[in-house]
Amino acid sequence: MNALRTKVCAYAVALLVSIGFASPSLAGSSDFSGIWIAGHAELNVVAIDGTHIENNTNSNGGKVTSGTIGGYAPTAGYEVGFNLPLGPVFFVTVGFADGGGKSADIVRANDAAENADVVVTAKNPEWLYIAPSISIFDNSAVYVKYGQADADLTATGDVTGAPNNISGDMWGIGTTSIANNGLFFKTEAGAIQYDQFTITGIAGSSTAIVEGNPLVGYGHVSIGYKF
Repeated sequence: MNALRTKVCAYAVALLVSIGFASPSLAGSSDFSGIWIAGHAELNVVAIDGTHIENNTNSNGGKVTSGTIGGYAPTAGYEVGFNLPLGPVFFVTVGFADGGGKSADIVRANDAAENADVVVTAKNPEWLYIAPSISIFDNSAVYVKYGQADADLTATGDVTGAPNNISGDMWGIGTTSIANNGLFFKTEAGAIQYDQFTITGIAGSSTAIVEGNPLVGYGHVSIGYKF
């Protein structure tokens, strides 16, 4: 998680330097200018392409089973960030979002013999992002988002190894509306492609491996206040 927080500072510094090149803010982008805080809720739909290698020390690499598994998980937490006007209608948002310490089972694998049951859980999701935005009316804007996502993984069941934590790229598109008193509302849809995770030690075998590449689609709403 420290690496993700370091990226927050890097994005912030880069955009603050760009202030010197920004055009004076006019009606539109100036409505959104400033620091903000928000609460958010999401529904995440997870699809994982996975591989189970039963004995990785065999000369042929072991028996390999591949497949796709999915599920869904709600999360809720908070966001903080700032909006930087770069022209009459154009502004850039830099934000950091925390999943509120929530956890969700992203893999539940069960076999008929009950000797290779594994549950993989994602905990403490965090997102750092940048969102170029265009004000389409005085109090509304549309934006596209790119960011980095991070989560902690744990595995329980017939497993002796621990999974590596995961990070990945986030893309999204959304709308935001703001009232004169600073209250705003955002809706968003997007996807996160996480890097591969690996777990070694399944069903009593120290060399058996489970690998997966999580792809998460999400719908997101947030309500906040711009100072």
